[in-house]
Amino acid sequence: MQADQRGRVLVVAAKEAGDALMERLTSSGYQCASTEKESGLAQVADTLQPEVVLLAVTAKRAAEMLESLRKVDRLQRLPVLVDLGRTRSAEAFKRLAVDDWIRSADEVVPRLEAALRVGRLRDREERIRLRMGMLLEITQAATSSLELEEILRIAVDKVGRVTGTDRCSVVLVEGSHARTAKVVATQEDPSLVQLDIEVMRYPELRRALETREAVVIDEAQRDPLMAEVRTSILPLGVKSILVQPLICQGDLLGALFLRVSRADASFGRDEQEFAQAVAGVLANSIRNARLHTAVKKKREDLEEAYVQRYQELNEANRRLKELNRLKDEIIAVCSHDLRAPLQVLLGHGRLLQEGPLEPQQRQSAEAMIRQGKKILGLVESLLEKGKGEAARLSIEPRVLDVAQLCRDAVSELEILAADRGVSLRADCPDSLMLIGDEVKLHEVLQNLITNAIHHARQDGEVVVSTQRLGRPDGDAAKVCVQDDGVGIPPDELHLVFDRYRHGGKGTGLGLAICKEFVELHGGEIWAESPPDTGCIFVFTLPLAQEAARNPRPPPAAASSPQEQPRVLVVEDEPEIAAVLSEVLRSKYRVEVARDGAEGLARAKAQRPDLVVMDVFLPKLDGLDAAMALKSSTDTARIPVILLSAHQGVAEKVRSLNLGAVDYMSKPFNAVELLNRTERALKLRQGEREQQEKEKVSALQRRTGSDPATGLHDRRGLLLRLEQEVARSRRYHRALSLAVLRPDRPVDPVPSNIADIMRKRVRHPDAISHLGGGVFAVVLPECTAEAARAVINRMLPDVEKVTDTEYRSAVADVSQDSDSVEKLLEKLGAPGPEDA
Repeated sequence: MQADQRGRVLVVAAKEAGDALMERLTSSGYQCASTEKESGLAQVADTLQPEVVLLAVTAKRAAEMLESLRKVDRLQRLPVLVDLGRTRSAEAFKRLAVDDWIRSADEVVPRLEAALRVGRLRDREERIRLRMGMLLEITQAATSSLELEEILRIAVDKVGRVTGTDRCSVVLVEGSHARTAKVVATQEDPSLVQLDIEVMRYPELRRALETREAVVIDEAQRDPLMAEVRTSILPLGVKSILVQPLICQGDLLGALFLRVSRADASFGRDEQEFAQAVAGVLANSIRNARLHTAVKKKREDLEEAYVQRYQELNEANRRLKELNRLKDEIIAVCSHDLRAPLQVLLGHGRLLQEGPLEPQQRQSAEAMIRQGKKILGLVESLLEKGKGEAARLSIEPRVLDVAQLCRDAVSELEILAADRGVSLRADCPDSLMLIGDEVKLHEVLQNLITNAIHHARQDGEVVVSTQRLGRPDGDAAKVCVQDDGVGIPPDELHLVFDRYRHGGKGTGLGLAICKEFVELHGGEIWAESPPDTGCIFVFTLPLAQEAARNPRPPPAAASSPQEQPRVLVVEDEPEIAAVLSEVLRSKYRVEVARDGAEGLARAKAQRPDLVVMDVFLPKLDGLDAAMALKSSTDTARIPVILLSAHQGVAEKVRSLNLGAVDYMSKPFNAVELLNRTERALKLRQGEREQQEKEKVSALQRRTGSDPATGLHDRRGLLLRLEQEVARSRRYHRALSLAVLRPDRPVDPVPSNIADIMRKRVRHPDAISHLGGGVFAVVLPECTAEAARAVINRMLPDVEKVTDTEYRSAVADVSQDSDSVEKLLEKLGAPGPEDA
């Protein structure tokens, strides 16, 4: 065994004693060096690199030398033995902080052997602890959000420090038979990063990639594998090399390359195991990074394709709009060119009829007028159908009696009923005045009555009846069309108005149009199945209370036009703008703006008393325009009523807390528009008498929103829940309600809680804050199971932002007959007195 393999001993003793110990230890196979002065300790330690220190001096001298030893970095952690064979006072040495004592010459070698074993075990444990710590840091870096290059840079730096290598690099390849590789991280020279290398020029790397096994070279200058590159590595003094392949789930990704040049260094079993563990972590990170890059590229490709498709659709939509505009122009021309000659023809026919005519001539004039009216009706019907969606989305309001309209429809269809052997009668005793479109309501009645006649039994009966319904928000007319046919199964009642599918009764598209026209007037329509036989189609329409007393509109008030409130209508659709203006001009001065930018400019310049504005406008969106009005001190007090034909916009407006006093969905009811306009103007008048803080608070209470979060408050929740419960029971659709309760009250509630919760729900869903951090969520057309999944995704976000644990309760309430207050109570919501 070589001397440096047995152990290296530093002897601290006087010259005579030191020489004797040196001779004994050298003969026993140890490599030794001796010194008797403190000044020579550092130099001897650097030359010998000892593993143990042997003191053979007096007790006083030993204490001084121990203090000097602890000041030398290389000697601080070495075991220290004291030779007591040459002293008479062993007790003095035992007070020294040394590792062992040698009492006789025979104990020198055994004691040194034991000290060396202990020191080597301690060094090995320290190296293992250091490697485990570094491996943990590398793993943490690999599982963090750092980029792959940063992870690999951290890894090679820590591996190099632990193993003491001259070079530690990570090399990546594409495929098992790649001819080139790329250096992506290196410890030796950062400028070598992203360097492409040829695999064939590195035999150790080539062997590791081909065999997929670690390659360890202890003596690079003599190993046969390195023969072809020995002339290149000789100037570098390369001693040992370790190449560990990077493999993850069977895929070869690259290799971890380690090289050391110290003559006394090599890659033992510990170093190889450490490199293998690090390679596993890095291979997993590299594979994940490549998968992430592939997914990201795929997403970018899909987004690019989506943008391209969107542009194509946008261009196609532009062309369709242009064609639709041309169609409207053609219809406008036809409307004039067809109706004008007919009106002239009918006018002259009436003149002839009123003059002195012979019986045969009068008969001819009457026939001419009758057929002219028929042609005019066909032209009107053709033009109405040619308008398409624009015709259905606009109304031409006038005061009319719905009861008389029902009687007229029954009279027109009596012949059809008689042909089928069905008795048709009207039970409409009372006059029910409303503001509506006579043509559209007439079409609704015709569709429903015709449908009832077709499904009534032979020799059966169809009854059209009307009655007045008293409601807190204004009376309504209820119209029923009942037949005695086979009826509709209860589970198909909610399908009859669907445009694309319907139950066993109805004409499908005709009933869908009836639903559109009724809702356009602010009413509701549904079907009922009586317990005995037949079917009842019911629709309601809001009545015009002023018109009920006087069918003709009263003359304008005595006050001058200048005293009437000014209303600014902001609407880009000309038809809808015309309807709005026509309805509002009966009581207010009206001005019209065609886009959001023009509306904002006019509002700032003219300071109207009210703004009625569409949400979706060109140039400047209605939401942005409302926000701009409320953010300016000049226009902040102007009330705004927002209109939209899109579902869910009302919740968006309330959540953004733009300050809109009301929201109406299109199609709108003319009477309801007047009522809400008057209410908004009264609201502004009341707000002028209050302080700013009280005004904002009152406005939030009236709109049913919580000032702390911008969500619904309890009142707003009850109103929304009542609407959704009625709708779900009527149309047999699912409706879920969820309550989220914290383990402790949350006060104050984080200001961003509304945005966080809305990310987890759909537009139709409604969220409310009931106080103290308690939230309720209404989920229309959502089963309890699906609602629980939504709430389970929402809870971690809520708990994180509030730093509070939450409990949730979810139930399907579509068929629950309890009141909305009781529904909330059953799910654990606090009562009004607890909120």
